[in-house]
Amino acid sequence: MLGKAWQWLTARLNGKQHGPLRLFVHPHPKYRSFWQPIAKPDEQPGLQIQLYLEASNMAAGPYWIVAAEIAGLPAVRTVIGVREAKSGKFAHDNPLPPRQLTTVSLHFLVNGQSASIGEPFRATVILTDHVGGRHPLKVIMH
Repeated sequence: MLGKAWQWLTARLNGKQHGPLRLFVHPHPKYRSFWQPIAKPDEQPGLQIQLYLEASNMAAGPYWIVAAEIAGLPAVRTVIGVREAKSGKFAHDNPLPPRQLTTVSLHFLVNGQSASIGEPFRATVILTDHVGGRHPLKVIMH
C-alpha cells in the first residue's frame, strides 16, 4: 500500500503521468522494426514502415487499439495487429489483455520519401484506444 502511494506521489512530483498503456519499441530480434523506400504502382515514391511495439496494459480491463498514425506523415494504409498469446497470431480485433505484456504490430504505407536513407528514421507514433485515449510514442530507427 505504501509502495503504491509512493509511486503515485513521485510520478506526480516528477511531472510524469503514466496512463494505463505503456509502449516501447520491441527489443527482441524476432520483432525487428524497419523502414524502407518503396515504389508504388503509380510510380510515386513511398515508404513502408513496420513497427513492433511491446505494450503493457496496466488497466484492470482489456484495451483495444482502434487507430494509429505517424505525426506529420499521412498514411495511405495502416494495418494494426495485436498478438494473441495462445495462438501467436496478430489480429486487429485482439485486445491488449489486462495487466500483461503483449506485442503490437503497426504497418504503414506512406506517400513521399524520408529526408535521407542514411539517416535514422525519427517519428512520433500516436495510438488511439477504444475509449478515445491517445498514446504518443517517440520512435527512432537506424
